[in-house]
Amino acid sequence: MTRHGLLWLIAIILIFLFAPLLVLQKDYESCVETELKSASSWYDEDEVQSIVNRTNKIYGAAMITTGIDPMIRKHLAKPVTSKEIAPGVDVPKVLVPYADHLMEYWGNLLLNIWMFCFRIAHSLSWMMYLTPFIAAIIFDGVMTRKAKLASFKYTSPTIYNMSWHIIIALAALSMVAFAFVTPLSIFFYPIVITSMGVLLRLLISNIQHSA
Repeated sequence: MTRHGLLWLIAIILIFLFAPLLVLQKDYESCVETELKSASSWYDEDEVQSIVNRTNKIYGAAMITTGIDPMIRKHLAKPVTSKEIAPGVDVPKVLVPYADHLMEYWGNLLLNIWMFCFRIAHSLSWMMYLTPFIAAIIFDGVMTRKAKLASFKYTSPTIYNMSWHIIIALAALSMVAFAFVTPLSIFFYPIVITSMGVLLRLLISNIQHSA
């Protein structure tokens, strides 16, 4: 399981590192704008602002407080002032668009990380909305397990393992999706969280007696 988690983490890191090479800055901005508009069409202004504020707090803790963002902006994400690859030698015209895009790499990387934080903040909003459901379903799972043990009914290790693996897969795939520069529907968050809640009930209700 640790090995699988490491593979998912590597996948996310690779997306962060290579997506800025393939995706234009305007695409990042368009993706974030699309998700903000989508959120605004479903939530009130205060809720949208709350998500943005939470995003900035997460980003600030991860990138600004640690000094990573200021360092990148100061030393790496600098505007291009010259099209020369050497004194008196201009970049070939056919390569100019690629050169400009390459120079936007670090700015795109920061945008990608901010977008990732925005999606985490958005999911946290839904977690708060669905807390009563999650609490109820955990309680139901616990009581179902107790009823099974009291009546000597079968608790399935197969269902337990399947639920556990699917929960981890959903969490990992969600993190990977958060890193992709593709607008996510606001329904993505409640569907994933609800699915994980149902699986959590199955997992708890099938914990083996020796566990």
